[in-house]
Amino acid sequence: MKLLSNIAKLVTLEGAVQKKGRNITSEDLSIIENAALVYDKKIIWAGEEVKLPTKYKKLKKTNAQKKMVIPGFIDSHTHLVFAGNRSRDLEQSLSGKTYQEIAAAGGGITHTTQATREISQSDLLKLSDARLKNALKQGITTLEIKTGYGLSFEAEKKCLDVIHQLQKKSPQTIKATYLAAHALPPEYKNRKSEYVTLLTHEWLPKLKSKIDFVDMFIDEGYFDLKDADTLFNSTQLPIKIHADELALSGGTRKAVEYKALSADHLLKITDSEINLLAQSEVTATLLPTTAFYLKTNYASARKLLDAGARVALATDYNPGTSPTQDISLVGILSALYMNMRSEEILVGLTLNGAYALGLEKTKGALLPGYDADFLITKGESVAHIFYEFGQKPLNYEVIIKGQKVK
Repeated sequence: MKLLSNIAKLVTLEGAVQKKGRNITSEDLSIIENAALVYDKKIIWAGEEVKLPTKYKKLKKTNAQKKMVIPGFIDSHTHLVFAGNRSRDLEQSLSGKTYQEIAAAGGGITHTTQATREISQSDLLKLSDARLKNALKQGITTLEIKTGYGLSFEAEKKCLDVIHQLQKKSPQTIKATYLAAHALPPEYKNRKSEYVTLLTHEWLPKLKSKIDFVDMFIDEGYFDLKDADTLFNSTQLPIKIHADELALSGGTRKAVEYKALSADHLLKITDSEINLLAQSEVTATLLPTTAFYLKTNYASARKLLDAGARVALATDYNPGTSPTQDISLVGILSALYMNMRSEEILVGLTLNGAYALGLEKTKGALLPGYDADFLITKGESVAHIFYEFGQKPLNYEVIIKGQKVK
Protein backbone atom coordinates (compact mmCIF):
# COMPACT_ATOMS: atom_id res chain seq x y z
CA MET A 1 0.00 0.00 0.00
CA LYS A 2 1.01 3.60 -0.63
CA LEU A 3 0.10 6.93 0.92
CA LEU A 4 -0.17 10.15 -1.04
CA SER A 5 -0.25 13.07 1.40
CA ASN A 6 -0.41 16.86 1.34
CA ILE A 7 -3.01 16.98 -1.48
CA ALA A 8 -4.47 20.48 -1.87
CA LYS A 9 -7.65 19.22 -3.57
CA LEU A 10 -8.71 15.61 -4.09
CA VAL A 11 -11.47 15.41 -6.71
CA THR A 12 -13.28 12.17 -5.85
CA LEU A 13 -16.51 12.54 -7.93
CA GLU A 14 -18.47 10.77 -5.21
CA GLY A 15 -21.56 12.89 -5.86
CA ALA A 16 -21.35 12.24 -9.60
CA VAL A 17 -21.14 8.50 -8.92
CA GLN A 18 -24.24 8.64 -6.74
CA LYS A 19 -26.12 10.49 -9.51
CA LYS A 20 -24.85 8.08 -12.20
CA GLY A 21 -23.22 10.91 -14.11
CA ARG A 22 -26.40 12.95 -14.62
CA ASN A 23 -27.45 16.48 -13.63
CA ILE A 24 -23.96 17.31 -12.43
CA THR A 25 -23.30 20.33 -10.23
CA SER A 26 -20.00 21.62 -8.85
CA GLU A 27 -20.83 19.96 -5.51
CA ASP A 28 -20.89 16.57 -7.24
CA LEU A 29 -17.15 16.79 -7.79
CA SER A 30 -16.96 16.04 -4.04
CA ILE A 31 -13.62 17.80 -3.59
CA ILE A 32 -11.75 17.07 -0.38
CA GLU A 33 -9.26 19.76 0.64
CA ASN A 34 -6.02 19.02 2.51
CA ALA A 35 -6.49 15.38 1.64
CA ALA A 36 -4.67 12.08 1.61
CA LEU A 37 -5.08 8.97 -0.52
CA VAL A 38 -4.23 5.35 0.35
CA TYR A 39 -3.98 2.94 -2.56
CA ASP A 40 -2.34 -0.06 -4.16
CA LYS A 41 -3.84 -1.11 -7.49
CA LYS A 42 -7.17 0.11 -6.11
CA ILE A 43 -8.15 3.09 -3.99
CA ILE A 44 -8.27 1.95 -0.37
CA TRP A 45 -9.03 5.17 1.51
CA ALA A 46 -9.64 8.80 0.58
CA GLY A 47 -10.31 11.70 2.92
CA GLU A 48 -8.99 14.66 4.88
CA GLU A 49 -5.43 14.00 5.98
CA VAL A 50 -6.23 14.88 9.60
CA LYS A 51 -8.73 11.99 9.55
CA LEU A 52 -6.23 9.43 8.20
CA PRO A 53 -6.78 6.17 10.12
CA THR A 54 -3.90 5.25 12.43
CA LYS A 55 -3.27 1.97 10.59
CA TYR A 56 -2.20 3.92 7.49
CA LYS A 57 0.04 6.50 9.15
CA LYS A 58 3.12 4.28 9.04
CA LEU A 59 2.93 3.79 5.27
CA LYS A 60 5.70 5.29 3.17
CA LYS A 61 4.55 8.76 2.12
CA THR A 62 4.69 10.51 -1.23
CA ASN A 63 4.21 14.24 -0.85
CA ALA A 64 1.78 15.74 -3.37
CA GLN A 65 3.23 19.18 -2.61
CA LYS A 66 -0.13 20.89 -2.38
CA LYS A 67 -1.15 19.85 -5.90
CA MET A 68 -4.58 18.75 -7.09
CA VAL A 69 -5.45 15.10 -7.77
CA ILE A 70 -8.13 14.11 -10.30
CA PRO A 71 -9.23 10.82 -11.89
CA GLY A 72 -7.34 9.80 -15.03
CA PHE A 73 -8.98 10.81 -18.29
CA ILE A 74 -10.99 8.24 -20.23
CA ASP A 75 -11.08 8.63 -24.02
CA SER A 76 -14.06 6.49 -24.95
CA HIS A 77 -14.02 7.02 -28.75
CA THR A 78 -10.81 6.82 -30.80
CA HIS A 79 -9.67 5.44 -34.16
CA LEU A 80 -6.02 5.30 -33.11
CA VAL A 81 -4.90 2.39 -35.31
CA PHE A 82 -4.46 3.62 -38.89
CA ALA A 83 -1.80 4.41 -41.49
CA GLY A 84 -1.32 7.43 -43.72
CA ASN A 85 -2.86 10.87 -43.40
CA ARG A 86 -5.70 12.81 -44.98
CA SER A 87 -4.16 16.23 -45.63
CA ARG A 88 -5.60 16.01 -49.14
CA ASP A 89 -9.07 15.80 -47.64
CA LEU A 90 -8.45 19.05 -45.79
CA GLU A 91 -7.52 20.82 -49.02
CA GLN A 92 -10.71 19.56 -50.67
CA SER A 93 -12.77 20.62 -47.67
CA LEU A 94 -11.33 24.11 -47.88
CA SER A 95 -12.41 24.25 -51.52
CA GLY A 96 -16.00 23.63 -50.45
CA LYS A 97 -16.47 19.87 -50.84
CA THR A 98 -18.56 18.04 -48.26
CA TYR A 99 -17.50 14.99 -46.26
CA GLN A 100 -19.64 12.79 -48.51
CA GLU A 101 -18.26 14.35 -51.72
CA ILE A 102 -14.67 13.81 -50.57
CA ALA A 103 -15.46 10.17 -49.78
CA ALA A 104 -17.16 9.63 -53.16
CA ALA A 105 -14.01 10.90 -54.89
CA GLY A 106 -11.82 8.27 -53.20
CA GLY A 107 -10.84 10.26 -50.13
CA GLY A 108 -12.09 9.88 -46.59
CA ILE A 109 -12.17 6.45 -45.00
CA THR A 110 -11.39 4.74 -48.32
CA HIS A 111 -8.07 6.58 -48.60
CA THR A 112 -7.05 5.56 -45.08
CA THR A 113 -8.18 1.99 -45.77
CA GLN A 114 -5.74 1.68 -48.64
CA ALA A 115 -2.81 2.88 -46.52
CA THR A 116 -3.81 0.66 -43.59
CA ARG A 117 -4.10 -2.42 -45.77
CA GLU A 118 -0.67 -1.83 -47.30
CA ILE A 119 1.34 -1.21 -44.13
CA SER A 120 3.00 -4.11 -42.32
CA GLN A 121 1.67 -5.11 -38.93
CA SER A 122 4.98 -4.24 -37.25
CA ASP A 123 5.02 -0.74 -38.74
CA LEU A 124 1.37 -0.23 -37.86
CA LEU A 125 2.19 -1.23 -34.28
CA LYS A 126 5.02 1.33 -34.13
CA LEU A 127 2.75 4.12 -35.35
CA SER A 128 -0.01 3.16 -32.96
CA ASP A 129 2.32 2.77 -29.99
CA ALA A 130 3.66 6.31 -30.51
CA ARG A 131 0.10 7.64 -30.55
CA LEU A 132 -0.71 5.71 -27.40
CA LYS A 133 2.24 7.36 -25.66
CA ASN A 134 0.94 10.75 -26.78
CA ALA A 135 -2.40 9.86 -25.20
CA LEU A 136 -0.57 9.05 -21.98
CA LYS A 137 1.06 12.49 -22.02
CA GLN A 138 -2.46 13.95 -22.17
CA GLY A 139 -3.35 12.11 -18.97
CA ILE A 140 -5.45 9.46 -20.73
CA THR A 141 -5.31 6.34 -18.56
CA THR A 142 -8.13 4.40 -20.26
CA LEU A 143 -9.23 4.44 -23.89
CA GLU A 144 -11.17 2.65 -26.58
CA ILE A 145 -9.66 1.89 -30.00
CA LYS A 146 -11.80 1.02 -33.01
CA THR A 147 -10.96 -0.97 -36.10
CA GLY A 148 -12.61 0.17 -39.32
CA TYR A 149 -9.70 1.17 -41.53
CA GLY A 150 -9.09 -2.38 -42.76
CA LEU A 151 -12.49 -3.30 -44.23
CA SER A 152 -11.25 -6.75 -45.24
CA PHE A 153 -10.95 -9.76 -42.98
CA GLU A 154 -7.14 -9.76 -43.12
CA ALA A 155 -6.81 -6.04 -42.48
CA GLU A 156 -9.43 -5.92 -39.73
CA LYS A 157 -7.68 -8.83 -38.03
CA LYS A 158 -4.37 -7.00 -38.41
CA CYS A 159 -5.83 -3.95 -36.66
CA LEU A 160 -7.24 -6.10 -33.86
CA ASP A 161 -3.90 -7.88 -33.47
CA VAL A 162 -2.20 -4.48 -33.12
CA ILE A 163 -4.74 -3.42 -30.49
CA HIS A 164 -4.13 -6.70 -28.65
CA GLN A 165 -0.37 -6.06 -28.68
CA LEU A 166 -0.95 -2.57 -27.34
CA GLN A 167 -3.12 -4.00 -24.58
CA LYS A 168 -0.29 -6.28 -23.50
CA LYS A 169 2.51 -3.70 -23.53
CA SER A 170 0.77 -0.51 -22.36
CA PRO A 171 -0.01 0.41 -18.74
CA GLN A 172 -3.27 1.97 -19.96
CA THR A 173 -6.55 0.07 -20.02
CA ILE A 174 -7.53 -0.40 -23.68
CA LYS A 175 -10.85 -1.65 -25.05
CA ALA A 176 -11.20 -2.92 -28.65
CA THR A 177 -14.20 -2.08 -30.82
CA TYR A 178 -15.07 -3.88 -34.06
CA LEU A 179 -16.05 -1.28 -36.67
CA ALA A 180 -15.85 -3.18 -39.92
CA ALA A 181 -19.15 -1.39 -40.70
CA HIS A 182 -17.30 1.93 -40.96
CA ALA A 183 -17.62 2.38 -44.73
CA LEU A 184 -18.22 0.25 -47.79
CA PRO A 185 -14.89 -1.01 -49.19
CA PRO A 186 -14.30 -0.30 -52.90
CA GLU A 187 -14.54 -3.96 -53.88
CA TYR A 188 -18.10 -4.07 -52.51
CA LYS A 189 -19.40 -0.98 -54.27
CA ASN A 190 -23.13 -1.45 -54.94
CA ARG A 191 -23.02 -4.69 -52.89
CA LYS A 192 -23.67 -3.33 -49.40
CA SER A 193 -26.03 -6.08 -48.30
CA GLU A 194 -23.46 -8.72 -49.24
CA TYR A 195 -20.75 -6.87 -47.30
CA VAL A 196 -22.88 -6.48 -44.17
CA THR A 197 -23.72 -10.19 -44.27
CA LEU A 198 -20.03 -11.02 -44.62
CA LEU A 199 -18.76 -8.83 -41.76
CA THR A 200 -21.61 -10.06 -39.57
CA HIS A 201 -21.76 -13.80 -40.17
CA GLU A 202 -18.23 -14.69 -41.29
CA TRP A 203 -15.76 -12.16 -39.88
CA LEU A 204 -17.31 -11.39 -36.49
CA PRO A 205 -17.53 -15.02 -35.28
CA LYS A 206 -13.85 -15.52 -36.15
CA LEU A 207 -12.71 -12.29 -34.46
CA LYS A 208 -15.04 -11.98 -31.47
CA SER A 209 -12.47 -13.30 -28.95
CA LYS A 210 -10.42 -10.14 -29.60
CA ILE A 211 -13.38 -7.72 -29.42
CA ASP A 212 -15.00 -5.87 -26.51
CA PHE A 213 -17.66 -3.89 -28.43
CA VAL A 214 -19.40 -3.82 -31.81
CA ASP A 215 -20.00 -0.52 -33.61
CA MET A 216 -21.61 0.68 -36.87
CA PHE A 217 -21.52 4.01 -38.72
CA ILE A 218 -25.25 4.55 -39.24
CA ASP A 219 -25.51 7.62 -41.42
CA GLU A 220 -26.32 9.07 -44.81
CA GLY A 221 -24.18 7.38 -47.46
CA TYR A 222 -22.89 4.69 -45.09
CA PHE A 223 -25.03 2.09 -43.26
CA ASP A 224 -28.74 2.15 -42.49
CA LEU A 225 -31.13 0.79 -39.87
CA LYS A 226 -31.69 -2.47 -41.72
CA ASP A 227 -27.92 -3.04 -41.77
CA ALA A 228 -27.83 -2.31 -38.05
CA ASP A 229 -30.44 -4.96 -37.34
CA THR A 230 -28.44 -7.51 -39.32
CA LEU A 231 -25.31 -6.85 -37.27
CA PHE A 232 -26.70 -6.19 -33.81
CA ASN A 233 -29.17 -9.10 -33.82
CA SER A 234 -26.27 -11.45 -34.44
CA THR A 235 -24.08 -10.58 -31.45
CA GLN A 236 -24.21 -10.62 -27.67
CA LEU A 237 -21.33 -8.16 -27.43
CA PRO A 238 -22.06 -4.67 -26.07
CA ILE A 239 -22.97 -2.13 -28.75
CA LYS A 240 -21.74 1.38 -29.54
CA ILE A 241 -23.12 3.41 -32.47
CA HIS A 242 -21.86 6.26 -34.66
CA ALA A 243 -25.21 8.04 -34.71
CA ASP A 244 -26.74 11.01 -36.52
CA GLU A 245 -23.51 12.78 -37.37
CA LEU A 246 -24.07 13.79 -40.99
CA ALA A 247 -27.86 13.56 -41.08
CA LEU A 248 -30.72 12.48 -38.86
CA SER A 249 -30.53 8.81 -39.84
CA GLY A 250 -32.07 7.02 -36.86
CA GLY A 251 -28.86 5.92 -35.18
CA THR A 252 -29.77 7.41 -31.81
CA ARG A 253 -33.13 5.65 -31.77
CA LYS A 254 -31.43 2.41 -32.75
CA ALA A 255 -28.96 2.84 -29.86
CA VAL A 256 -31.84 3.18 -27.41
CA GLU A 257 -33.64 0.22 -28.97
CA TYR A 258 -30.60 -2.04 -28.54
CA LYS A 259 -29.62 -0.59 -25.14
CA ALA A 260 -26.22 0.38 -26.49
CA LEU A 261 -23.50 1.56 -24.16
CA SER A 262 -23.24 4.79 -26.12
CA ALA A 263 -24.52 6.79 -29.05
CA ASP A 264 -21.70 8.93 -30.43
CA HIS A 265 -21.53 12.22 -32.40
CA LEU A 266 -25.25 13.21 -32.32
CA LEU A 267 -24.74 16.42 -34.30
CA LYS A 268 -28.13 16.23 -36.00
CA ILE A 269 -30.43 15.01 -33.24
CA THR A 270 -33.65 16.81 -32.34
CA ASP A 271 -35.50 17.33 -29.08
CA SER A 272 -37.20 13.97 -29.61
CA GLU A 273 -33.90 12.05 -29.61
CA ILE A 274 -32.62 14.14 -26.70
CA ASN A 275 -35.61 13.13 -24.59
CA LEU A 276 -35.15 9.48 -25.56
CA LEU A 277 -31.51 9.54 -24.44
CA ALA A 278 -32.40 11.28 -21.19
CA GLN A 279 -34.89 8.51 -20.37
CA SER A 280 -32.46 5.71 -21.29
CA GLU A 281 -29.22 4.25 -19.96
CA VAL A 282 -27.41 5.05 -23.23
CA THR A 283 -24.51 7.46 -22.74
CA ALA A 284 -24.42 10.37 -25.19
CA THR A 285 -20.79 10.67 -26.31
CA LEU A 286 -20.01 14.05 -27.84
CA LEU A 287 -16.95 14.75 -29.99
CA PRO A 288 -16.46 18.52 -30.29
CA THR A 289 -13.12 18.41 -32.12
CA THR A 290 -14.90 16.65 -35.00
CA ALA A 291 -17.50 19.41 -35.29
CA PHE A 292 -14.68 21.95 -35.13
CA TYR A 293 -12.79 20.25 -37.95
CA LEU A 294 -15.91 19.73 -40.09
CA LYS A 295 -16.91 23.37 -39.55
CA THR A 296 -20.42 22.30 -38.61
CA ASN A 297 -22.78 22.98 -35.73
CA TYR A 298 -21.80 21.40 -32.43
CA ALA A 299 -23.89 18.79 -30.65
CA SER A 300 -26.68 20.07 -28.39
CA ALA A 301 -24.80 19.39 -25.17
CA ARG A 302 -26.70 21.91 -23.09
CA LYS A 303 -30.07 20.47 -24.08
CA LEU A 304 -28.88 16.92 -23.39
CA LEU A 305 -27.51 17.87 -19.98
CA ASP A 306 -30.55 19.88 -18.95
CA ALA A 307 -32.83 17.01 -20.03
CA GLY A 308 -30.92 14.69 -17.71
CA ALA A 309 -28.94 12.68 -20.25
CA ARG A 310 -25.57 11.22 -19.30
CA VAL A 311 -22.96 13.00 -21.45
CA ALA A 312 -19.43 11.76 -22.12
CA LEU A 313 -16.72 13.54 -24.11
CA ALA A 314 -13.98 12.02 -26.27
CA THR A 315 -11.39 12.99 -28.89
CA ASP A 316 -12.62 10.86 -31.83
CA TYR A 317 -8.91 10.80 -32.73
CA ASN A 318 -8.72 9.84 -36.41
CA PRO A 319 -6.81 10.97 -39.52
CA GLY A 320 -9.69 12.67 -41.30
CA THR A 321 -12.13 14.58 -39.12
CA SER A 322 -10.38 14.87 -35.76
CA PRO A 323 -6.60 14.56 -36.09
CA THR A 324 -5.91 15.50 -32.48
CA GLN A 325 -5.33 13.77 -29.17
CA ASP A 326 -5.50 17.01 -27.18
CA ILE A 327 -7.83 16.47 -24.22
CA SER A 328 -7.61 20.13 -23.22
CA LEU A 329 -8.85 21.14 -26.68
CA VAL A 330 -11.84 18.83 -26.23
CA GLY A 331 -12.47 20.59 -22.92
CA ILE A 332 -12.19 24.17 -24.15
CA LEU A 333 -14.40 23.53 -27.20
CA SER A 334 -16.98 21.92 -24.93
CA ALA A 335 -16.97 25.04 -22.77
CA LEU A 336 -16.94 27.67 -25.51
CA TYR A 337 -19.18 26.07 -28.13
CA MET A 338 -21.31 23.55 -26.23
CA ASN A 339 -21.92 25.67 -23.11
CA MET A 340 -20.68 23.00 -20.75
CA ARG A 341 -19.48 23.88 -17.27
CA SER A 342 -16.08 22.72 -16.04
CA GLU A 343 -17.56 20.13 -13.69
CA GLU A 344 -19.63 18.66 -16.55
CA ILE A 345 -16.55 18.53 -18.75
CA LEU A 346 -14.46 16.74 -16.14
CA VAL A 347 -17.20 14.18 -15.46
CA GLY A 348 -17.63 13.76 -19.24
CA LEU A 349 -13.95 12.90 -19.58
CA THR A 350 -13.81 10.58 -16.56
CA LEU A 351 -16.83 8.88 -15.00
CA ASN A 352 -19.13 9.22 -18.01
CA GLY A 353 -16.37 8.03 -20.32
CA ALA A 354 -16.24 4.97 -18.07
CA TYR A 355 -20.02 4.52 -18.50
CA ALA A 356 -19.53 4.63 -22.29
CA LEU A 357 -17.13 1.68 -21.93
CA GLY A 358 -19.09 -0.26 -19.31
CA LEU A 359 -16.37 0.45 -16.71
CA GLU A 360 -18.28 2.75 -14.37
CA LYS A 361 -17.85 0.42 -11.37
CA THR A 362 -14.05 0.54 -11.50
CA LYS A 363 -12.98 3.64 -13.46
CA GLY A 364 -13.59 7.37 -13.48
CA ALA A 365 -13.71 8.21 -9.75
CA LEU A 366 -11.36 8.21 -6.76
CA LEU A 367 -13.29 6.17 -4.22
CA PRO A 368 -12.48 2.95 -2.34
CA GLY A 369 -12.69 -0.01 -4.72
CA TYR A 370 -12.02 1.99 -7.87
CA ASP A 371 -8.82 1.52 -9.84
CA ALA A 372 -5.98 3.77 -8.70
CA ASP A 373 -5.81 5.67 -12.00
CA PHE A 374 -5.22 9.34 -11.26
CA LEU A 375 -3.38 12.49 -12.24
CA ILE A 376 -1.42 14.84 -10.00
CA THR A 377 -1.58 18.33 -11.44
CA LYS A 378 -0.53 21.88 -10.63
CA GLY A 379 -3.96 23.07 -11.71
CA GLU A 380 -5.51 25.43 -9.19
CA SER A 381 -9.05 24.30 -9.95
CA VAL A 382 -11.04 22.03 -12.27
CA ALA A 383 -11.71 25.05 -14.51
CA HIS A 384 -7.94 25.59 -14.82
CA ILE A 385 -7.56 22.15 -16.41
CA PHE A 386 -9.57 23.27 -19.45
CA TYR A 387 -8.18 26.80 -19.66
CA GLU A 388 -5.13 26.19 -21.87
CA PHE A 389 -4.69 23.85 -24.82
CA GLY A 390 -2.24 22.96 -27.59
CA GLN A 391 0.25 21.42 -25.19
CA LYS A 392 0.35 19.42 -21.98
CA PRO A 393 -0.28 22.57 -19.98
CA LEU A 394 -0.58 21.25 -16.43
CA ASN A 395 2.34 18.80 -16.47
CA TYR A 396 0.46 15.76 -15.18
CA GLU A 397 2.05 13.07 -13.08
CA VAL A 398 0.25 9.93 -14.22
CA ILE A 399 -0.50 6.99 -11.91
CA ILE A 400 -2.15 3.89 -13.38
CA LYS A 401 -3.27 1.05 -11.14
CA GLY A 402 -1.09 2.46 -8.38
CA GLN A 403 2.11 2.79 -10.41
CA LYS A 404 3.67 6.06 -11.53
CA VAL A 405 4.09 6.04 -15.32
CA LYS A 406 6.86 7.96 -17.01
